Amino acid sequence: MKIETLKKIIDAFYQRTYIPISLIDQQQKLYYPAYSPLYLHLHDFPYLTKKDQHPLHIINTYQVLLASFDYEEYTLLIGPCMLLGASQENNYYFSQFQIYTATESADSFVKTMGMLYSLLTHEDIDITQIPIQYLRINPKAMSAKEIFEKNLYNRRVEDSTRDSYQFELRFLDYVKRGRKDKIDWIFSQMAKTYIVSLADNSLDTVKIKFISIVTLMTRMAIDNGVPLESAFGLSDALIQNLPHIHTVEECIQYIKYASYEFIELIRSTAKQCSTLINQCLSYIDTHLYEKITLQDLEDLTNHSSVYISTRFKKELDISFSQYLLERKIEEAKHLLLFTDHSFQEISTLLNFTSQSHFTQRFKQVTQQTPKQFRQKNFQYL
Repeated sequence: MKIETLKKIIDAFYQRTYIPISLIDQQQKLYYPAYSPLYLHLHDFPYLTKKDQHPLHIINTYQVLLASFDYEEYTLLIGPCMLLGASQENNYYFSQFQIYTATESADSFVKTMGMLYSLLTHEDIDITQIPIQYLRINPKAMSAKEIFEKNLYNRRVEDSTRDSYQFELRFLDYVKRGRKDKIDWIFSQMAKTYIVSLADNSLDTVKIKFISIVTLMTRMAIDNGVPLESAFGLSDALIQNLPHIHTVEECIQYIKYASYEFIELIRSTAKQCSTLINQCLSYIDTHLYEKITLQDLEDLTNHSSVYISTRFKKELDISFSQYLLERKIEEAKHLLLFTDHSFQEISTLLNFTSQSHFTQRFKQVTQQTPKQFRQKNFQYL
């Protein structure tokens, strides 16, 4: 099999299963992809590169599952895969990658590894005869309850939960809106945010936070219409570059760079509209706190209201009135999360006829009332 074909199989396998695979050569040098968390800790798992009579090696650390087997002149390193039902001890190797990897039972993982082995090597394998090395990486690790209590205590003492939560909400909202100016401002607050330690080393702390923020931006981009492969492709590329970041300052700037990249990705994959409709959308965005009618757009563009309505439906697959309502509700969400305006004040600001009308239309779009939305999404207000 050509190496390029094998790479495509590896990528497709991850996209389908969320179990990462990397290739190392005969000198145990990483060949593909450019970054592998398992390869970074390969020296702690010598069983994966052991040469014996067993074609497939599997490790169960009580938290993650790992595997390996030789294929032509390469060794496939498979994992980490999170172990279903495992006690959440402090897994200092792979816990930060949990959001990127599958969670499987040991039995399911072994079956999948047997299938993958047979698929690539065209050799049968009896999965009941596959030896599994059980390896508790950190037997002195704190229990899940101890970790939770410790972090909860730190957050109470340092009073950072509210700030951290607000920061993430604001940050994601600005990325979605493409507000680079707001992102520039909010990064000036970075030194006051995320002061609860996530790792013993401050650089590790910021890198872990970088991964979590990129994950949130990835989900947000997908929710805003970015194709899965594009969103995860950018996410993977950004995270793979983390080993080249050597200071906290560099990492903070890298978070800012990542946010700009997601802004451009969202913009580039947005629905392409005609000049007429783009002109109308721009007007709506800049006059959202005013009463907007089709007559306003007619006066702006010198096209009839009927023609504008037709183009809206054709290009956006939504009527002008529904688009305007959804944009106002989106703005209302922002005000509910990031201001202390009352429901009546938000209703007035966005030119709804009354608070009850605002509540009715908000629930029509979101399936919840403004009060329910605020309580659910910002419980710290």
